[in-house]
Amino acid sequence: MGATDSKLAFRKGVFRLFEEQNIPYTADDYWSLFWTLPESVDDVYSLIGASDIRRARDSSRENLETLIDKLLNQMNAIVAAANFPANTTSIPQLLNCFRVLSRLIPYIFESPECSEWEDKLFWVPRSVERIPEPATQEEADEQPKTQPQYDTLPPRGEVILTLTLQCLFLAGFTLPPTMTTTEGGKVNHVIWESGVGSSTPIGSSRENDMHRIEVLRLLIVLLSRSMYVSPSQVLSKEDRWLHFIVAKTERKVVLALLCSLLNTACKYNPLGWGVPYNHVVFTDTREQLVVMCLRVLLVILDYHSPRVAHTMRQIDQRVTSPPAEVVSGADLLIQDPEKRALAEKQAQDAESSQNNGDFEVDETSDNSFRHYLSKLHRAQDFQFLIDGIYRILSNPMQANNTYLPGSTKRVRCHVEMMMLCWKLLETNQRFRSYLMDTERALDLMVVLVYYAMENKLDPAQVGLVRMCAFILQTLSSDRTFGVKLNRPFDGHSSLPAGIRIPAFHGTYADFLIISIFTLIATSRGSLSTLYPALILTITNISPYLKNLSVTSSSKLVTLFGSMSAPGFLLADEANHRLVGYLLEAFNNIIQYQFSDNPNLLYALVRSNGKFEKLRDFSLDKAVAEVERVRQLKEEKLRRNSVSRASSDDTKSVQSEEVKEGQKDGLSEKARGKLPESPVGESSSSGATEPPQRQASTSSITTTVLPGAKNGFMATEDWVSQWHGQLPLQPILVLLEHLVPQVQTLCSTQSLTSDAQVLEFLRGITLVGILPPPPPIFIRKFRWGEALVIWFRSMLWGQAYVSSITDYCPWSGTQVKLFQIKQQLVGAEQPPASPQQQQQPTAV
Repeated sequence: MGATDSKLAFRKGVFRLFEEQNIPYTADDYWSLFWTLPESVDDVYSLIGASDIRRARDSSRENLETLIDKLLNQMNAIVAAANFPANTTSIPQLLNCFRVLSRLIPYIFESPECSEWEDKLFWVPRSVERIPEPATQEEADEQPKTQPQYDTLPPRGEVILTLTLQCLFLAGFTLPPTMTTTEGGKVNHVIWESGVGSSTPIGSSRENDMHRIEVLRLLIVLLSRSMYVSPSQVLSKEDRWLHFIVAKTERKVVLALLCSLLNTACKYNPLGWGVPYNHVVFTDTREQLVVMCLRVLLVILDYHSPRVAHTMRQIDQRVTSPPAEVVSGADLLIQDPEKRALAEKQAQDAESSQNNGDFEVDETSDNSFRHYLSKLHRAQDFQFLIDGIYRILSNPMQANNTYLPGSTKRVRCHVEMMMLCWKLLETNQRFRSYLMDTERALDLMVVLVYYAMENKLDPAQVGLVRMCAFILQTLSSDRTFGVKLNRPFDGHSSLPAGIRIPAFHGTYADFLIISIFTLIATSRGSLSTLYPALILTITNISPYLKNLSVTSSSKLVTLFGSMSAPGFLLADEANHRLVGYLLEAFNNIIQYQFSDNPNLLYALVRSNGKFEKLRDFSLDKAVAEVERVRQLKEEKLRRNSVSRASSDDTKSVQSEEVKEGQKDGLSEKARGKLPESPVGESSSSGATEPPQRQASTSSITTTVLPGAKNGFMATEDWVSQWHGQLPLQPILVLLEHLVPQVQTLCSTQSLTSDAQVLEFLRGITLVGILPPPPPIFIRKFRWGEALVIWFRSMLWGQAYVSSITDYCPWSGTQVKLFQIKQQLVGAEQPPASPQQQQQPTAV
């Protein structure tokens, strides 16, 4: 549509759509404008405006219905042609049908006033008068006049989805022209790429890829109905579009689509031939196809029927009601055969397994895609998936760690690929076991830490950081992963500077523990909702940790000191659980890996005052301590303000403030250098400030502590309820046994070096000293209703933002699943026009 006259004619046709009522169905010259005049996606999106569609929807719905019917008839005529493509205009017209439908449908979805009309339009079978066969004049005179007969046609929604799925496997369009069926049919359900389910490539062309993008764009629009449903109703309201795909699609279509989307995404190599700056010279349309494949696949895999949502809601009510102590997942009791008698613990294991069976939700029975994904079992398929997933996930880390800045292409689909990895881990247990048996499990952990560290202070990427924390908790619930963490991290020096630890010579476990500490300590309280997942990750791996380094041991004890501080404990009703999880981690190491962790034992001995203070914790003492800390801070601020007013060197004063703030706060370097001392001996210069939790970002200024955002106030009954349940006994028994011995040796035998103390701790035994070991609790990540809604909001929000620079079909519509905030585009994002500078916020 390069000519101005053609564009003008098309615009006049769009105006007529809402200016004239009941345009005849037989006005073919008019309706054909919509699939004959546009020449590109840009023509459709620029010449059919949002206001045009809304005016037609609100004032001339019958015209929209007719337009959709004409588009479907034209699509069906083109696809059903025996010699497709019948002529040179067949493919352009078919593409225009997809483009116009992609443009129209979001505006039908967005209006709550149109919901009844929408259901009738797309999901009510249609009755069409049957056209009688032509008869001669004599036959017409002889036969009496009969009542008209009607044929029942399937709903338009089913027709659109069926045609869309057919076009994804159409020879000469999305498949090479030679890929016809043995009977000569043009629709052939073959897998696009070699990989899962196929070892033979079909030789797709760039043109095939571009056509797939157009078809997948319409498919993702058809499946986006949940974007226009409020979060409170998104799970309880059935999505008919998704339900048809997952429950009513033929098995061969499901398998072909599932494997095609998987293989296309996991076979993508963003580096190409590995030539530096090649992405600057050449446009990579393959990445756009990969992004569309990942989106469609994730939306389909994320489908939950209202029945499953109702079950989740019931589980949430049972798990969160007292006396449940689980924060992020259901407790799963397991045995450690090396440390406990089998006969004694088998009964506990069976009972726990039976109890936890109530928390399992079968999500594969009502989703054929999840069902077949869970059935994958071949080792070569798992290796293909793992290599492809890691190739994409590690790309941003590699692109950020090159000698030539910007020489390596940085992909934009890493968030979607991480979502796919998470779905695979939770859907296919065999894939998860295979991953744990390979080195990729440790590589995946490093990549997750990288994303979390890089984005910890970016409000726009908080969903990505949250996903990293939840996947880490998922990995930590596997015993094989915990054992693998004891391997030396030899490749640490090649990591990007952002996650590299100075002078590091430890294991993967050391790297993970120090990184979790850094996340908590340097995120300024913005990740407070992720503290449970991060701490539970440490607790889950604790029974298997060996030879923890001096630094990681010190960080663990420092983290315990911060979270057991009165100000942190009284700031939120659930903060005491974090302390309990850390105590549980210490107990697991003491009970099961005592002889292999002298550095942690030494750190515990040196910080025995912190545990004694927690043992003697009371509300009155805690309030007094909080008030003392508050007064010290006020005094310090007063001194700083006086110093700032009297000093001429402003830069020098600011530098000193930063240093003091880091020393008193949670700076990693400062806390790593501070000497360990009993809490009772802490002073204003040596105290460490606890991490912020649940919006408790301000100092506690009154004896009636406001705490979290829900107005929590600590009481004596609340303290007595949890304080007696803390697993303090094993560690107190240990300290009561070791501290006097170490003090005596240091005073009588002149043990002045840490090495001598560590040697003594290595040779000591606790047989008969410690109480019987408690059972090991592994807390798996558990999906709840709120988390499912969050994941869906993040998925569609990511799709919305990523599509802004590429003809976003939802831009400007009234999205309800998340909020759109107008803000400047970040430096790393592709440039966009001012009206496109938007960012979703999940509700």
